[in-house]
Amino acid sequence: SESGRLSANENNLQAIVSPEELGPNDTHYHLIGNGQMVSELKAGLDKAGIPGDKVTVEMYFNHKAAADDDVIDRIANVIFSAKTAEALYNK
Repeated sequence: SESGRLSANENNLQAIVSPEELGPNDTHYHLIGNGQMVSELKAGLDKAGIPGDKVTVEMYFNHKAAADDDVIDRIANVIFSAKTAEALYNK
């Protein structure tokens, strides 16, 4: 179902960010699975300013599916917000 996807909404995406523990700047993202999902997450992380050397990918199927721009923006917003919270938390 659509609501089961991690990227389906910002509440689901909050599961991958936590400034109290490891924040986005301390995390290496290893993205594995459906090509569309991996492409969307990689693009969202890039848009949020996560350096490319902190992201690795493994795509197993659905390589040619187009990434959804709304999903990319949703991911970028959550990660960028977490980076901002991490910066404030670590002051």
